Amino acid sequence: MGAAVAGSQFRQVDIVVQGPKHKRHLSIWTFSHTVKGILHKAGVPANRHDVIEPSRIVTPGHPIIVRKAVPVMVLMDNRRMHVWTTRYNVQAVLSAAKIKMRPLDLVRPALNAKITSSTTVNVIQRWWVTKRIRQKIPFGVRHVPDPYLPQGRVMIHRSGQFGERVAVVRDLMQAGKVVKSQVIGMHEWHSPQWEIIYYGTAHPISRGTAVPQFSAAIPMVSTAYWPDPAWSSGYTATGVRAGYGIAAVDPAVIPLGTRLYIPGYGFAVAADVGGAIVGDRIDLCYDDAQQAVDWGVRDVTVYILSSY
Repeated sequence: MGAAVAGSQFRQVDIVVQGPKHKRHLSIWTFSHTVKGILHKAGVPANRHDVIEPSRIVTPGHPIIVRKAVPVMVLMDNRRMHVWTTRYNVQAVLSAAKIKMRPLDLVRPALNAKITSSTTVNVIQRWWVTKRIRQKIPFGVRHVPDPYLPQGRVMIHRSGQFGERVAVVRDLMQAGKVVKSQVIGMHEWHSPQWEIIYYGTAHPISRGTAVPQFSAAIPMVSTAYWPDPAWSSGYTATGVRAGYGIAAVDPAVIPLGTRLYIPGYGFAVAADVGGAIVGDRIDLCYDDAQQAVDWGVRDVTVYILSSY
């Protein structure tokens, strides 16, 4: 036989048909020397997506290799792509679709998985997003016993304040949703401030009880009031619940928060103000109207307690 195959020669040609599931071997005798003619006579269909080697003229002693192309559906980012491939794994499908996988991306089935014409390849794109979130830091509460505050009464000595911090958060995004979050940094702007609440431990004062240790004694004109719901919110100007043991003063004379002792009344805390309470006036709070009326108006000596 010569280098070229004459059309009149009757010879045997081997054909190998490679598909995604199996490989088929055929052998026919023919006078044809064109690949198209030989495949037609052998009953091997071919389409434009198939890879055929050689493509036109057969070479003596060499088989015709037909790699059948299969259509595969590729889903990515709400898009659908139909891809033909003659290499039967997911990696080849992505190459044919010109899809480059990023390190975080997922693909199903796996890259080395075999495919058939019924395979759907799903590419899931994922990426990191870094953001900064301002967060409040809760404050703690400390309860401190106060021997000058009547039992059952409490007073906020110092209001708590939230602290603030900035959290650096990295979110893993997938299909527009967060699937994983990581806190990768934390920066505190300012610390929280403890809230300090005094609670009373003082027992009611009986007649004849000695005046406790004091730093100053101020003659004053006293009146009395009560937290009437008709005109009062029930809280003082300092945010303390109004009731027995609270006194309204002029802060220029007695600073707010000062512990007091008033004979006939007992221990009190300067925790309220009033429009008419100016100078040497003091207004003593009671729990009900009758107690306030019974007190009336009295000249008293207000003792500024040494320990507060």
